[in-house]
Amino acid sequence: MLVTDYFTIVNLSVPSSWIALIVAFVIAYSAIRVRYGKKYAEILSDGFFYLVIVWKLSVVLTDFSSVIRSPISLIYFDGGVVGFYLGLVFVAGKILWDSKKKRLTAEGIQALLMGAVVVQAVYQVMMVLLNDGELVVQVVTVVAFVWFAIFYWMKGDGSRPFIGLFMTVHVFVAVWQPAGLFDTPLISTLLIGLFFMELDRRNRCE
Repeated sequence: MLVTDYFTIVNLSVPSSWIALIVAFVIAYSAIRVRYGKKYAEILSDGFFYLVIVWKLSVVLTDFSSVIRSPISLIYFDGGVVGFYLGLVFVAGKILWDSKKKRLTAEGIQALLMGAVVVQAVYQVMMVLLNDGELVVQVVTVVAFVWFAIFYWMKGDGSRPFIGLFMTVHVFVAVWQPAGLFDTPLISTLLIGLFFMELDRRNRCE
């Protein structure tokens, strides 16, 4: 879904995507805490923290001249799409490192994948609620993601078939959405899916 509305918080004009993402992470944290316990919920929240920090600080790379002229811009600006992908890469690297050092078990990896599914599902639903769009697109988005989130919560085990279904559902929805197959959330889902597929393969080989 495209951002069509902005909200004023204190003196900041905040895009609906930020609000949707925050709500998504809060709900994902709560869901993982209920299902997997405090330990894995905190690992998920740490991942979110690192993602945001890298995304915000990456503005130094994407717009260095503005930061030099006005260092306070670090508070108001971010690294955009490039910075977001850098954040994903950083979090993926940390997960790989923790997995290699045995600080993250197979159950922990499954909990993180569940968290990613919940985040994406809630984010998509919130974007529908917070923005304007064609009714048919909104219905397809909500129905597809709510159905998959419930299905995955009940049946998902972190294996490649379920991960593949997660990616397939998002591709199907993206075809209906205005940004199509070049939407950042879809690309994120595909990258996350491929990453967790590789983790699943490694775990099965060990």
